[in-house]
Amino acid sequence: MLDHWARSKLLPPSGREANGQGSRRSYTFQDLVSIHAILDLREGKCPLQKIRAAVKELRSLNPELSNSQTLSRLTLLTDGKQVFLLTDERQAMEVLTRQMVWSVPLGRRIIETAERVKKLPQVWTEEMTVADRTFHLRVRDNRKGKGFTAYCRELPGTLQRGRTPNEAVRKSRKAIEHVLAYMERENASERSVAARAVS
Repeated sequence: MLDHWARSKLLPPSGREANGQGSRRSYTFQDLVSIHAILDLREGKCPLQKIRAAVKELRSLNPELSNSQTLSRLTLLTDGKQVFLLTDERQAMEVLTRQMVWSVPLGRRIIETAERVKKLPQVWTEEMTVADRTFHLRVRDNRKGKGFTAYCRELPGTLQRGRTPNEAVRKSRKAIEHVLAYMERENASERSVAARAVS
């Protein structure tokens, strides 16, 4: 493979060229880095002729650099069909057409978005049915990692706290069930008193 790359001038050794049968080529550390760059592009399914064309084009842009210097100093990427030169942290250039491609630094965007989301007030309404009646729970993030609260708009005395939204909602359901049971007992008691008063 190295013999083919050297003979085809894709990557001639920088140290010493072969000088007849039995002589050895001498590769520099920079050459070794370049070999790995080519192997990485090949691993990305990039055809050797594309790599060869890209190196030739890059040499025309940087005539003072050897093939080895070109490959070892530049950051090349591939999608398996084309070779791209990473020009800076935000853009890459398709080497043969010189078409610019903008990169979106997702890692930083994910962190920034997560920070912004953390600062947003998290409040939402959940609908729940208890004893054939519909109730609306207002669930809120208490901020600063102190859990969540949920309260029922129809029964304000049912405010509950939980470490998670689900825990706060679960506690609210039980609170609503208790309030409804208490109201039912009160109503039953009132009906009993009214029935005794009538009789």
